[in-house]
Amino acid sequence: MQVEREQIVADFDEYEVLDTNAKPVQTFDQCVTLCKDPYEAAAGAHAIAILTEWDEFRTLDYERMYKAMSKPAFVFDGRNVVDHAKLQKIGFEVYAIGKPLEQHRDMNA
Repeated sequence: MQVEREQIVADFDEYEVLDTNAKPVQTFDQCVTLCKDPYEAAAGAHAIAILTEWDEFRTLDYERMYKAMSKPAFVFDGRNVVDHAKLQKIGFEVYAIGKPLEQHRDMNA
C-alpha cells in the first residue's frame, strides 16, 4: 500500500467525507477497507478505478485480478496508463476517463 492509513484518515477528516450527523455515527473503519495489495482489493469487486499515474498499475497481473473479480468486471482508467485493448481481451469492460464516449463504444464493442 503506497498511502499510509494515517494519511487516508487525515484526508477523510480534512474533506469531511464521513457523515458525522448520521445515526449511528459513521466511523472510518466502518466505511473503509484497506488492503495490503491490489489483488486482495480486487477480489470479489466489480470494478478497478485507476486514479494515479503510479507505475505499479502498468505491471499488475490483470488476468489474475479478473479471475478473482465479480462479473461483469470494469476498469475505470482515470489516467490512461494501462493497455485498454489488452484489458478488453482479458474480459474487462474498460472506460478511459477523459476520452470521448465514442471511443468507449468502440473499445467495448
